[in-house]
Amino acid sequence: MKEEVLSIRVAGRIKWFNQFKGYGFLEVENIPEDIFLHFSVIDKSEVKHLSNEDIILCDITRTERGFQVSNIVELLHSNKYEVGRQEKKHVTAIMKWFNPSKGFGFAQLNSGEDVFIHSSLLKKHRLTEIEQGCPIKLIVHYTNFGYEAIDIIP
Repeated sequence: MKEEVLSIRVAGRIKWFNQFKGYGFLEVENIPEDIFLHFSVIDKSEVKHLSNEDIILCDITRTERGFQVSNIVELLHSNKYEVGRQEKKHVTAIMKWFNPSKGFGFAQLNSGEDVFIHSSLLKKHRLTEIEQGCPIKLIVHYTNFGYEAIDIIP
């Protein structure tokens, strides 16, 4: 007999999330344990990037290993913000790396600064990968976390 999986909708605060490891943890009031958050759940959602202290509305389920986020409904509060009133910039960068299993990668501007690229942009343009060392045209904005690509120019 298969056990029924019960999902609970909660608002929680990102305790920490490490993009390079591909996971992190959420804190939810009245749940005494941390809730595991895997990048694949973020990748399935409309949310492009999560930062520590962000607040999300999500569904969680209990597993043998404890609670896990199973679905992100929306980002309720973000600690990422655009810096200044800069216009979106059209830039050409060189792809440093992209890891489809982690859901993100980085390109490098001529200035040496990195640009964060989320897998949702590749999906939007029906791309499966961008080869390392290839030039790529992007629309970027600058946030308190650095440059972030908001679109790929074909």
